[in-house]
Amino acid sequence: MTGATPQHHRWIVLSGLFLVYMASNGVTLHTLPLLYPELMDSFGWQASEVTLPATVFFVIGAVTSPPAGWLLDRYSSRAIIGLGSTLLALGLMAYSATNSLWQLVAVYALLGLALSLCGLVSNMVMLTGWFDSGRGRATGILLMASSLGGALFPLAVGSGIEQLGWRQTVLLTGVGVGSIMLVSVWLLLRDGRRVMPDSPPPDPTSDPEQRVIPVLLTRRFAAIVFATGSLWFIIIALTQHQSIHLARDVGLARSSLPSVFSLFFGCSVVGKFCFGLLSDRFDLHQVMASAILMLAIALVALSQMAVGANALLYGYAVLAGLGFSGAFTCIQILIAAHYSGPLYGRILATIVLIDTLCGALGTQTVARVREWQGDYTDAFIGMAILAAVSAMMVLSLTLTTAESESPTHAN
Repeated sequence: MTGATPQHHRWIVLSGLFLVYMASNGVTLHTLPLLYPELMDSFGWQASEVTLPATVFFVIGAVTSPPAGWLLDRYSSRAIIGLGSTLLALGLMAYSATNSLWQLVAVYALLGLALSLCGLVSNMVMLTGWFDSGRGRATGILLMASSLGGALFPLAVGSGIEQLGWRQTVLLTGVGVGSIMLVSVWLLLRDGRRVMPDSPPPDPTSDPEQRVIPVLLTRRFAAIVFATGSLWFIIIALTQHQSIHLARDVGLARSSLPSVFSLFFGCSVVGKFCFGLLSDRFDLHQVMASAILMLAIALVALSQMAVGANALLYGYAVLAGLGFSGAFTCIQILIAAHYSGPLYGRILATIVLIDTLCGALGTQTVARVREWQGDYTDAFIGMAILAAVSAMMVLSLTLTTAESESPTHAN
């Protein structure tokens, strides 16, 4: 490695992050919901019960994000990712031994803590420190990883459930995911250079928190948080509930669910890379708004799904995969474009805290609406409307960012 150029170092780091992100998010966020119909059959749980552990997962991930951001601003991102990877593997293995709802809640709480250490925040902090130019492309490539995991792992888990049962499948998944992540962290450790460029000596008269708080009180920050929080509400609720909707309400065969998940996340691989490239070449806010509107159209299609409507089903999977991935990618680029710098870790962690809480709220809100209404139709239509409002808010940032920032309570 000593003869490697800085460019080589950047791509070595990105490769390691790609594998970590593929294994961690690809399984915890995009594959575990495939187990919900199995858990509902095994334990007799309702939609609000089977998604309760996931809600706790997002809440724990939210409240631990600011401490993780504080750690990332001060210590090695690679060491923190290594710790999170170990905890995540242990959590997945413990999942296979659960026999009650509260045991599963405890497992998901551990997974939430683990993902705050080895997930989005730590990966984006490391990537932002390495990529000043071409950040949109690099972000798109990194975020492709979770979608690639979402395309591959459901096929493996779905096959495992049919042949081995869900417990043995989850145990083997934990071992496999832990191996992938720890090997990837070792790859990062082989690069002897610090991930973040050396920072200037701290100014002893400057309190970082006093510099962060004014940023959090600006109109721009409020607009960004509204847009990103709305999108997390939609995206997390969609990924957590689409398996229940398709299996229980639409009547899709369980054996067909993995293929729909794989198509959904396979298209999101393409979407993340393409929207990352587009954000480097065109106005970021317009690119992001177009992705959000694609997601809104897909939600309307999902609300009208019926048994045997295969063309609509697979059309939804393609459009939703592209829209979801484009919006999610642009969220990360948007935050980095507005706030990269010495306070980036704390600002990103604060936004992730708010967004993740919105995701937890979306998960439970949609579950309650289904139990109240008997299906997801009203919930999906409401999410489509919220997406349209979010798109308009993103477009308003084109004007907001040109203005001088002032606290939201001013004027």
